[in-house]
Amino acid sequence: MRLRELDLAVGAFPPGPENAITDVSGVSVGHAQATDLATGLTAVNPFDVRDPHRTYVGRWALDGGDDATGLGLAEDFGALSTPLVLAPAAAVGRVYDAMIQLGLAIDGGLSEDRGWPPAVLPVAGIGQPAAAVRAAIDDDLVAAALHAATRTRVLEGQVGIGQSLLGFGCAAGVGTASRRVGSQTLGALIAVNGGEASHLSVDGHRLGLSLPAIDTSRLRSAVAIVITDAPLLPQQLQRVAGRSAFGLARVGLLDAQTHAASIWALSTNAPIDEVDTTTGTIDAGGVSEADLPQLFAAAAEALEEATLNALLVSAVDPVLGNSLPTADWPSRIRQLQRYNG
Repeated sequence: MRLRELDLAVGAFPPGPENAITDVSGVSVGHAQATDLATGLTAVNPFDVRDPHRTYVGRWALDGGDDATGLGLAEDFGALSTPLVLAPAAAVGRVYDAMIQLGLAIDGGLSEDRGWPPAVLPVAGIGQPAAAVRAAIDDDLVAAALHAATRTRVLEGQVGIGQSLLGFGCAAGVGTASRRVGSQTLGALIAVNGGEASHLSVDGHRLGLSLPAIDTSRLRSAVAIVITDAPLLPQQLQRVAGRSAFGLARVGLLDAQTHAASIWALSTNAPIDEVDTTTGTIDAGGVSEADLPQLFAAAAEALEEATLNALLVSAVDPVLGNSLPTADWPSRIRQLQRYNG
């Protein structure tokens, strides 16, 4: 079950056809599950994985810190040429090395335009022993996630990196959503691993759920990817990433207990390599300042709804054994809407 199946929605912008990050043309998502452990990987490809090329990128991280790989190129040049893989924090090195091997098979020189450095986004608080996680993830699992990527329906909930994630007192996992802003599309995907049940809100209305709190010793995290076909420059994408965090705060995911959170934003429609040989300049595109607020709002809406979809699709917590009480959500929200005018 997803949020709109409850006849509920977030925000003002309409979703794309699938209400998923794959509504952005050319984007695909793949999951892979470890064989003997409840963990896995999720890969987001902004291009055909067999034909990598540079895309503009911007990022936001809670407290300014981020332990993802590929940060040097992303921060210095505002560009990446690899898929983004969400991985358990304990297995980042293994995933990085596997992506290097896959990249070498495509381009023996492994240039910055063809797959280097790999972008691995660690998810903290997986809830499995670190040594077991590291042992469970190998080259084959990374290849499976990348090559299983599809541009159609995106699986959500306890799949890929979403396995074993807990949020708001229940099973969480992977969620996705999208928004249309005029002729442009923006999509988001998130791994949800945190939040208090009493803080969970839908479109600004707090549900007031009463569920067991997540063990405070378990690290709480959120890692998200926002992709758009709007021709945004790196600094504009950085701003989109930062503003989209408002959606995570609004739904109640970002709070004082959040250990780590990061959002990476990419544009699939930025001609960064088209150099005019007569002038030595690059036609880099860009969106006017007046048009950015709509993209800011759309990104926040998409991440808020993606978070709710992650919870709703998971439905029953395999660890705590309690279900997310969704039956009264529509009546509760409408009651709050009337109360708040």
